[in-house]
Amino acid sequence: MGRRTALLFWVCALVSALVAAPGMIVLANASEAKVVRTQATVFEPFTAAGVPVSRPLKTVTGSCWTGSLASARADAWRCMSGNEIIDPCFGSTQARAIVLCSANGPWDRGLLEIKLTKKLPTRYANKGKPSTAARPWALQTSAGWKCELATGATDVIAGMRLNYFCEGTKRGLWGSPARGSQPWHIYAALPSARTLSKQVNIRYAWF
Repeated sequence: MGRRTALLFWVCALVSALVAAPGMIVLANASEAKVVRTQATVFEPFTAAGVPVSRPLKTVTGSCWTGSLASARADAWRCMSGNEIIDPCFGSTQARAIVLCSANGPWDRGLLEIKLTKKLPTRYANKGKPSTAARPWALQTSAGWKCELATGATDVIAGMRLNYFCEGTKRGLWGSPARGSQPWHIYAALPSARTLSKQVNIRYAWF
């Protein structure tokens, strides 16, 4: 066996061993390996003075009837404008007449402002505090998938719910991010999947 043939043999053997190794993360895209750490961010659309951090792209009227299903924060709400449900939207004790929602996802700083036609129903507010220890309501993978938490009924595989639907890809993210190592990772599969095997790295998480 020549040196080149021997080297090729050992490389192939090593790859086979890694693929077979129990607990090995199987990435959906080769670019996944480039992410070193997940950047976790608390979404803050208001300044401390109750002023939007950027000029809203659009202003509509509407109301909120309960705490957000997407975010457990006490300042997060489930709202409606016309026939559209928007969740999460965020309030400020310094600006009680409006809530601010992410217009195009938190990866875009554009804001949607809802001028409230009713007071916020504080008795139905969530109890959580803004924290990166909570469940993220939006994720962006290292492959660029932009995913937001589903607040309606979805499927479950092996106890893992189809939690996130992603723009520009047919796949969704199942379960919650695994945070035991960096970068965080999460299962990815089609909504019609019956088993989960591939995981993707998470570049950004919003709370």
